[in-house]
Amino acid sequence: MKPKSITLTSAFIGLLAAGFFIINQNSSQTSLSSTPKATTTIIMKEEIYEPQNIEIKKGTKVIFKNEAKEPRWPASNIHPTHGIYPEFDPKQPVQADSEWSFVFDKEGKWKYHDHLVPLIRGEIIVN
Repeated sequence: MKPKSITLTSAFIGLLAAGFFIINQNSSQTSLSSTPKATTTIIMKEEIYEPQNIEIKKGTKVIFKNEAKEPRWPASNIHPTHGIYPEFDPKQPVQADSEWSFVFDKEGKWKYHDHLVPLIRGEIIVN
């Protein structure tokens, strides 16, 4: 084989390996993020979340849609730390006419509140 052929062959094999690596990385990332089994919506209003209490299956995506005029901040109890289910916390307010979603992947009874108006409360039961 001539040196030029060896260089081209090596470059081609390197490109194939890089392509395989990239495809493999994308596949593993996709499999790590599971597709929600179902979706449901909780409407955040001025003084209440509707519905306040829901029962869902593990893996359900809950969309918190803010229809209030002010920001809302749904998060797990205990206020103000949200330590019971710390992942269930957008870490910032959800602005008016916006939404935030969360996939519940832990079974249990998860009490929650609005971090900005802690008297707004509810419970999400995940089976």
